[in-house]
Amino acid sequence: MINKDDIEQLEIQRRRGLILQNLRTKYPEGVDFEVLRKALELQGHLLTKKELSILVQYLKDGEYVKVIFFHHYILVVALSKRGIDLLDGLISDSGIMV
Repeated sequence: MINKDDIEQLEIQRRRGLILQNLRTKYPEGVDFEVLRKALELQGHLLTKKELSILVQYLKDGEYVKVIFFHHYILVVALSKRGIDLLDGLISDSGIMV
């Protein structure tokens, strides 16, 4: 039986995948952080700035996205070639549900 922690982990993996899918629509320019947050909200994922920042940092660490900062704040998030490869199924990452 699946427990609460398993469900939370699946939600995180799905949100990471949704971020990449949303960024694909604006490749290669990228998406304003707040616009990305609103897009996820419209898809039923209400996230605080901190929650979204943590998801984006994971994707940045995996080199799936590029991030433009203004001071210490994320301004724009853009999909990388590696992110496209993940979405196209050329590579896989068990931490991201696409």
